[in-house]
Amino acid sequence: MTQLTSLFKEYCKESIAKKTTPLTDQEKAAIVASIVESPLKSVVQAYSILDFHDYKHLHAEGFDTYFGYKNSFITAENILEIVHPDDQEAFGKLYYLCLEGLMNMPIPTQGIGHFCISYRMRDAAGNYHRILETNNIIASDPLTNIPLVNLAQITLSKDLSNSNQVTYFFNIKDEEGSVEIMQAFLSNYDSKVNVFSENELKIARYIKQGLTSQQIAEQLFLSKHSIDKYRKNLLEKTGCVNSPQLVHYLENLNLL
Repeated sequence: MTQLTSLFKEYCKESIAKKTTPLTDQEKAAIVASIVESPLKSVVQAYSILDFHDYKHLHAEGFDTYFGYKNSFITAENILEIVHPDDQEAFGKLYYLCLEGLMNMPIPTQGIGHFCISYRMRDAAGNYHRILETNNIIASDPLTNIPLVNLAQITLSKDLSNSNQVTYFFNIKDEEGSVEIMQAFLSNYDSKVNVFSENELKIARYIKQGLTSQQIAEQLFLSKHSIDKYRKNLLEKTGCVNSPQLVHYLENLNLL
């Protein structure tokens, strides 16, 4: 068991299990059934469902076809063992900071958004592949908002196949300071904080099309002042100095 696995297991025990009520077996079965019956397999290569409270994978599919593992091999312990050794430190820190942000949310974390992280994963033959993992909280504690069950969707990434860098972004619901909370935690990883609300991404798409702040304001029924503020915040959080650089930055994250 790697240090990453040990730390994550201990975190789930101390920070999640002790502060939440576990789901019933019937609730877990219903969650798995809803995912299995969904069209998810047609749009991703593999996926797994992790119960944070019990630190146990409830279900996994696609790892046999695309990575050569039996799906039953994908456990809460084994899934972290196949992260590239050079990626484990960044992977672990990003996951920890993301969970800490979610633990402090004043709104339900179920359906709060998509936390996406790109890293290298080892297949059964020992070869590494760059993948994009999209994480969604699909169950949270009704009293504390603490996440209980995570759905990790994995797709093989072609765009970043030649890169050794671990990258991430969080497309998060903008309610009750949720964006600012997550930004505060993830800023401990890098001063460039890739946390974006849906409004920010809509504005970035219009910027890519060449629209002015006034034209974007008319499209979104917001004031020009609001759009200018959004643009300024986007430049500051990404460390970009102009709109073309911002568009390029977001394109590299596969957000545009």
